[in-house]
This record gives sequence, C-alpha cells and structure tokens, in this order.
Amino acid sequence: MKRLRHPAIKYMNSIAYSLFKLLPKNALSRAFGNFSRAKIPIISNLSAQWFAERYKINLEESEVPADGFANIHELFTRKLKSGARIIEDNAEVVCPVDGVLTAFGMLTEKPEYMQAKGKYYRLKNLLRNKELAQRFVGGVWATIYLSPHNYHRIHSPVSGNVTAAYYCPGTLWPVNAGSVERIEGLFSINERLITQINTYDGGEVLLVKIGATNVGRIAVDYKKDWFTNSMPPIASRKALFTKWEPEQQIYAYTKGQEIARFETGSTVILICNRAILQRTKYLFAEFEGKKVKMGQALMV
Repeated sequence: MKRLRHPAIKYMNSIAYSLFKLLPKNALSRAFGNFSRAKIPIISNLSAQWFAERYKINLEESEVPADGFANIHELFTRKLKSGARIIEDNAEVVCPVDGVLTAFGMLTEKPEYMQAKGKYYRLKNLLRNKELAQRFVGGVWATIYLSPHNYHRIHSPVSGNVTAAYYCPGTLWPVNAGSVERIEGLFSINERLITQINTYDGGEVLLVKIGATNVGRIAVDYKKDWFTNSMPPIASRKALFTKWEPEQQIYAYTKGQEIARFETGSTVILICNRAILQRTKYLFAEFEGKKVKMGQALMV
C-alpha cells in the first residue's frame, strides 16, 4: 500500500519551496515598501487605483476618496470615516483589526498556539521569551488574518497601559492560508512586533503583529522610531529579540484607540491572560472562520 504524504511535507520538499526560500524576501519586501511610499507623478496614483480595484477595497468608508491617494502606502494605511466602526464599550476585549478569525484556543500548562489544523507550536517560541509565555498560562488566544483588501490599522483591544514591546527579527514568508498550512512554524520564524498591554484590573494582553512578504513595515504609535523590516534594523541579526519598556511616560490607550498599523496585510495573534478569561464569556468559538470587524466584542 502506497503511503500518502501530507501536502505540507510535499511542498517543503518541492522545487517551488526551495526557490522561494532562496529569495531575499526581506530585501524584496523593503523594495516593495519603498515603491509603495514613493510619489512618482502619475505612476504612484495609478498604482494605488489599480490596487484598490484589484483587491476590491471598500473606499466608501475611507476618509479619503478613491482618487485621493498619492501612492499605495496611503491607500493601505488609510483611515476610516468617523463612525465607520462601532467600539462595543460593554465588551472587556474588542477585536483589534478587520479580518478573519482563523483559529483560537486555550493556553495550558505548556502553552501552545495553533498555526493550522494539527500544527501546534510553543508560545515561548512565538514570543522568544519563556517567562513571558508562562504569564499567559490559563489564558486564551485568537489568530486574525488580514487580507490586502482589509483596513490595516491596528487598535487596542482593551483599555490600559502599554508596559513593554518586543521586536523579534525574522524572515518574511507569505501568511496566506496556503503558507500557514505548509510552512512549519511560520509565525515563529517570520518577523514580528509584540505589544504588551496591562488593563487597570489585572488583565494582560499581547498583540503579536506578524510580518509577511511585501509587508513593507509594521509601525507602532507609542514608539515612533520603531519600524520593522527597515534599514537600519531595530535589532542586529544575532539578537533573538529587542525589548523596550517606557521609562517615565505613561502610554495609556482606550479600547478601540489606534495603536499600530500594517503597511499591507498580515496577521495578528491576540493573547489574553487568565484574569481576563475568568471574568468573561468565551466568545472566540462563535467567530472561527468568520469575518470580524475592529471594535466588535470578542470577550464580554
């Protein structure tokens, strides 16, 4: 009887995978980011219009009209009109982004997250910090994927203070469904920027923002000199991660307030600690595989 191989194994051994692995994905993504931010007469504006049409971006909810974007960067980082999203105040945790909630789960004594069906990886590898991972034992996580057509600004899921941020260098594989199925440990090897937020009543949240191919940069509001996939880099190639903690200033955010942005689509992993889970209704299961909107209640 012929033994069938998992599609992921077949792909990992394929010529296509080997060739893509050799590509300078970070450098190519920086080049795309530079092009997306350029303001070349006629070309940049037409490129933005082409992207909007190609990915069927809903510009009726945008502050800027369809022909008002100088380049692709302005299109992808567009702001929404006032009132385009409702922040559900009665919720303890709201959705930080628009996208699809692709997976969720509980964090056990050896906390793990799921990349795809049947693929589990240690939380400490995602965070590159064993002590930080242990703080979230007994909590819950959810993965939200942003497509190119989605709104790309990231908002705080809770009201609280940013107490730390972590930058983890990495590569930039695509994060679409096919890659998530096929690339082993994808979220733990791609570049990522993590925001740690403490609520005012013992809650603790991590926003893990994962870079991807052609994601020019990830930027955060509270540390304006941090841009991922940039030159010079935030951290040296040898560094596992770079940690930042505010020294004197308090970085307070209200639920639904903008806190970061992708400069094209990617993925956010939202992690909540035991304290939040114990006093809320566990709602993530209701949204698995469904579209979610920024400000929508995820835990009430």
